[in-house]
This record gives sequence, structure tokens and C-alpha cells, in this order.
Amino acid sequence: MWPALLQLIELAPHVTRLVPMADRYLQSKADNGKSQRRALDEMGERLRGDMALTAERTHGDLTRVTAAQAGIVQQLTKQNATLESIAADLQAARLTSGALDERMVQMETRIQRLWMAVVAGLIVSAGVIAVLAVLLLRR
Repeated sequence: MWPALLQLIELAPHVTRLVPMADRYLQSKADNGKSQRRALDEMGERLRGDMALTAERTHGDLTRVTAAQAGIVQQLTKQNATLESIAADLQAARLTSGALDERMVQMETRIQRLWMAVVAGLIVSAGVIAVLAVLLLRR
């Protein structure tokens, strides 16, 4: 046991030099850990603030987009009603146009018959006038 104690006494000057170095090393490790912890806390706070700001902006943007979409939906509803009205008017115009076409065909047929009657009447009249002229000239 004495030899171990003698060896410890021989190592004492070295240990006295190593203890302050070990203390400084451990102190710097603790300081680095604290500074790293502080830096991480600050970064976390900044990120939380940025996230809150981003969330507020996103909420505002979503509100504006929702309002714009509501306006667009309202405009589309009005345009749809207008288009339905135009389609109904167009259908009515087509029906009316078809009826007018039928009436025009009937009128054209009547006009052709009337012209034929007039031409026939003119021919008959010309014949009657010619016969009367011949009879008058003979008398």
C-alpha cells in the first residue's frame, strides 16, 4: 500500500497542473452548452414568430381568396341565368322563324296561283277583246 501512496505523491505535481486544465475544459464545455442552448432558444423564438406571422398572412390571403371566389360564384350564377334566358329567347325565335317560313311558303304558293289566274284572265280578256274587235269590224 505504501508504494501506491508514494506513487500518488510523485504524481501530485502533475495532478495539480491537470486539475486547472480539466476545470477550464469542463467550464468551456458547460459554457458552450449554455450558449448553444441560448442560440437554439433564440432560433426557436424567431421561428415561432415567423410562423405566427406567416399564419396571419396566410389567413388574410385565404380570406381574400374566399371573398374573391364568392364574387366569382355570384357572377357565374348571374351569367348562367342570363344564358338560360338567352337560350329560351333563341328557342322562341327559332320556333317563330319556322312558323314564318311556313307562312312564306304558303304566301308564295298563293301568289303563284294568283299570277297564273291574272295571266289566264289577261289571255282570256285579250281573246274576248280580239273576238269583240273582229265582230265590231265585221258589222
